[in-house]
Amino acid sequence: MAFKTLVTNGFAQQLTELVQTMEASKGPFTLAMLVPSEWGLADKWNLVVSAKWIDKEGLEPAIPTITSSLLDHLSKINVGKIQRISPMSTKDSIVNDVIEEVDVTPGTAYRVQLFALNMRGIEEAIILAARRPSVSPNRQPQPVRARRG
Repeated sequence: MAFKTLVTNGFAQQLTELVQTMEASKGPFTLAMLVPSEWGLADKWNLVVSAKWIDKEGLEPAIPTITSSLLDHLSKINVGKIQRISPMSTKDSIVNDVIEEVDVTPGTAYRVQLFALNMRGIEEAIILAARRPSVSPNRQPQPVRARRG
């Protein structure tokens, strides 16, 4: 990771509160981040989210849920800064690559430069949550057996 800087503006604060509220009702995010608009528009963002509950509901059905929460928790000006919502599977390679590089608990927002993003043409992003998905409590890890020989 090239650098990590705390983001403290009102936009980031509203989004961190949104993430915390959604996690309280839906479950933890594996990844929640803002990526600058691919069209190079100033202060326009793509909200990228990944969570087990999104995997269960489906990527497209999760969009109205997230949009509704955005409208409830962000000011009208800040909602206008979100150009697109991009739900992703927790198994997606970009999700796994980002959580390998950074661990961010909701409640704090960081502007970061990560190799996992740079190699995909994204120079920097704002990470709102990034952590490994937890193992289901009713599922026990299985020992690994190796064959010799």
